[in-house]
Amino acid sequence: MSRAIEWILLGAGSCTAIIVGLRWHRPARIMPWLLLAGAIGVLAIGDVFYAFDEMAVATGFYLAMFVLVAGALLQFTQGGSVVVDRARLIDLLAFACAALLVVWVFVIGDNGAMGEIPASDVIGSLLLIAVAVRLNLAAPRNASAMLLLAGSVGLLCSDVLYPLFPGEAAESGYRVLYVTWGLAALHPSMVRLTQPMTPRTPHWQGRWAALLGASVATPPVVLLVESLQGDVRDGLPIAIAGAITLTLTITRLADSVTLNSQALARERGLRGASADLVSAADLPAVDEAVRSAVAALIPGDAVRRVVFAPDDRQLAAEELPDAPAGRRPRSWWVDVPAPTPPAASPSFLKRLTSDRESDGEETTLVCPLWLEPLAVARPSGGALVLTGRRDALTAAHDALEVLAGQAALALDRISLVEAVGRRDSDLYLRAVISNTADLMLVLDEDQRIRYASPALHDLLGDDKLSPLATLEDLVHPDDRGQIRRAFTTGGDGTMFCALRRPDHSQALVEATYRDLRADRLVQGFVVTMRNVTDAGDPVDRLPHRDQLDELPAWINRRSAQHKFRY
Repeated sequence: MSRAIEWILLGAGSCTAIIVGLRWHRPARIMPWLLLAGAIGVLAIGDVFYAFDEMAVATGFYLAMFVLVAGALLQFTQGGSVVVDRARLIDLLAFACAALLVVWVFVIGDNGAMGEIPASDVIGSLLLIAVAVRLNLAAPRNASAMLLLAGSVGLLCSDVLYPLFPGEAAESGYRVLYVTWGLAALHPSMVRLTQPMTPRTPHWQGRWAALLGASVATPPVVLLVESLQGDVRDGLPIAIAGAITLTLTITRLADSVTLNSQALARERGLRGASADLVSAADLPAVDEAVRSAVAALIPGDAVRRVVFAPDDRQLAAEELPDAPAGRRPRSWWVDVPAPTPPAASPSFLKRLTSDRESDGEETTLVCPLWLEPLAVARPSGGALVLTGRRDALTAAHDALEVLAGQAALALDRISLVEAVGRRDSDLYLRAVISNTADLMLVLDEDQRIRYASPALHDLLGDDKLSPLATLEDLVHPDDRGQIRRAFTTGGDGTMFCALRRPDHSQALVEATYRDLRADRLVQGFVVTMRNVTDAGDPVDRLPHRDQLDELPAWINRRSAQHKFRY
């Protein structure tokens, strides 16, 4: 009775430690730890029945424990864990299981006292140790992984020693298992064992496929050999080994199908994005196409922020570092601090399932929107910035780079089409008003002169203007302040200013400007001027005012300056 109470206390304490560890540390995935707690609980129940000499019931619980442990190990090594190359691990485990079965049946099974050791328990313990060793290699100096390995070694030792030397000393390995697995969940390093990472996609190699096929075929071959010898003595170990290898093979195939499905989904997303970007005619359409493609390439819960900035000035507000020095890369990573964990929710299970953030899980991927051959068409740069889980962003890394390149190509195409449209508009305007006396200017957003009518050249006496000339360069220094204010604030309006000729004489003009920066064909200011040098003082053309002081200050100043200049 005392031994049964001991196993109950050890099992309950270990399961409680795992639940408390989940509550304290909140790992990215809780299922492997819950399966591990279930395995410990089932093992404790089996030990209780064993203490009461219920051997058949205890054996059933022991086998159920190995099933739960296998599920926990598959969860630990699933895509998005520290073991990024799970495919090779599964191949090696299947081969190890088959090799152990052959060694046990044909070497150890008939070897006197060694034949008393349960083959199924030893095979399960060795596979458990193999996975624990792989976890320690993937996460060096991880305390939780070391404790899991220590518990697995303790289980193997007791499985081997207890049939040979029954007693409490031989059962110490089981006690080590209970204690170390509970402590593994309490240590903070348990978070890293389920930290999301990108699984490595292995290349197809025939020798690994042949190894897996031989592993699956080994249990039936062993059963066939024993049946031909006339006596099947190891039916249970053969059945367990066959179930393990078959489960590993199905898991291996399921992983391959999953990776292939994800690759096909990314390919379909890129094809849809290409079609949308080819037909996009403006910036909002490109933005919508890019966001739709990101939603198709990455799960919605894996991305916290998507910034599509077609201009470097928009990136300045995001406070992102510049690209690495040297050759411009197609993308780069920017680490972001982990978000502050939310307040505790009323339900523990709800809190565990909703809060999956861990240190180092989130990162930012910056994909620049530039194409070197077309940099002249759209030198403003820009980038596609995504913040989310590192494993999801890394899995779609190549696809996101391609998407950014396609978006840059669409933006360059739109910029070139708009530039051609503006050029055609300027040529049309030049052809229409080439023989008129209208003074007209078309200014870019930075106030540089894009087009000047021939009449303006005649007024200034200058046949050519500098390609970098602005309106401020043509007016008198006293008028540059109002020019700057007018075009900075935007909108339409009228003002008087004096244009300077090369011979230092001046021409007073009335300038009416229109803000057409939002117009797709213009994207700038259109300024129409009228020469009022010989038309008298501009004050005379304004409505009569009873008090001269009510006139705007610039009119009083212009009136005085006009009288003294002309």
